[in-house]
Amino acid sequence: MKKRTNTKNRMFLTTGAAARHCQVSPAALKRWIRAGRLSGFQTVGGHARIPLEEFQRFLHEHRMPPYSEPALEPIAVLVVDDEPEVVDFLAALLAEHPRGFKVETATDGYEALIKVGAFKPALLILDVRMPRLDGVEVCRRLKDNPATRDLKILGITGYPDAAETLLASGADACLAKPLTLAGVERELARLLPSRPR
Repeated sequence: MKKRTNTKNRMFLTTGAAARHCQVSPAALKRWIRAGRLSGFQTVGGHARIPLEEFQRFLHEHRMPPYSEPALEPIAVLVVDDEPEVVDFLAALLAEHPRGFKVETATDGYEALIKVGAFKPALLILDVRMPRLDGVEVCRRLKDNPATRDLKILGITGYPDAAETLLASGADACLAKPLTLAGVERELARLLPSRPR
């Protein structure tokens, strides 16, 4: 299995979804991947994913019905941080996530406010301390505006004392840096509604 792949503008399936379609167990499907009968890759979180076009090829080759699933609109998430490695980590995690996220990024508070208006995210992942306009002020402005008051905001910070200030300004949750996969996953599950798959 390939470790990483270019995932931009591609669709993929979890091994569970592919196994359900083939009416086999996830373990059997993973054996097909290990044996090279079906190509897949591993996400940064260690989960197997199968590109949709590769799965369709496999199904055609083995005379199984093609896979079709009602298209779900991806969940829009805006990641705002002035540290490129944090932005890259979160963007990669969300782009490969089975829930289906559409990701935009910004590097300061002013850019974040502009992108919130244009992109209309369901979730804003917001660094507390940034140049120009910090996360606390961004949060206050968004929560004071009736058009953006219901936007879910997940703060992230390397300064534990800043978390309380961000939560007081209206953020729904705050995670300490360095971020962990488990922490991010927990807050995604808590802040965003579950979707049928």
